[in-house]
Amino acid sequence: MKKLRKAVVMDTSQLRRTVMRIAHEIVERNGGTGDIILVGIRNRGVPLAERIAKAIESFEGNSVPVGALDITLYRDDIQMISPNPLVGKTEINEDISERVVVLVDDVLFTGRTVRAALDELTDFGRPKSIQLAVLVDRGHREYPIRADFVGKNVPTSSTETVVVLLSETDGEEQVVLCDVVEGEEEKPEKIPKKKASKKTIAAKKKTKTKTKTKAKTKTKAKTKTKTKVKTRIKTKAKSGITKKKKSGK
Repeated sequence: MKKLRKAVVMDTSQLRRTVMRIAHEIVERNGGTGDIILVGIRNRGVPLAERIAKAIESFEGNSVPVGALDITLYRDDIQMISPNPLVGKTEINEDISERVVVLVDDVLFTGRTVRAALDELTDFGRPKSIQLAVLVDRGHREYPIRADFVGKNVPTSSTETVVVLLSETDGEEQVVLCDVVEGEEEKPEKIPKKKASKKTIAAKKKTKTKTKTKAKTKTKAKTKTKTKVKTRIKTKAKSGITKKKKSGK
């Protein structure tokens, strides 16, 4: 499927301000940075988590640990993707038990990616709480999952998608709304007409000749009756004239 760009949702400056706002909201919600661990979901969630950590350090003066999570093996559609899926590294060097883990991702859609991330996180410990920060929420949820920190809500249709482009992964900085275009559908072939057999052709000819003969006989009968009627009228007229002549004499 192809993705055709149709509108810019965020440019470079808007993206930078959004990341800074999310960083302030995380610190304000948790009353500081003491227990926070940022965990980005690969691919674009990791550079976003690193940017949020730098933003927090810029106004708080404290560094926040950042981890990376690859959820490939925890996806519910792993058998549908590929027989040999590419699995990235999961790097969480801090103990997450009794800590506030903030999952970071670029786009929140159905919620299935976040569900897989939650399953994987439980293998690393029992955190005090898990929060979710996303750059864009485009709706169409299939799981009961809601983000705690949202950069922007972008309502989309079923034929649209939101693509986040970052310099670390894509070489450019913007968030784009795209149309999802599938390949052109082939026109259905016409049902081929069956060739008539010799028997059916002969039967059709017979029926045609029968109808023709019937029509001829009908027309002949009609002409005969017409001539009979005409002769009767003529004879009646003649008899009337002869009777008048006799009476006149």
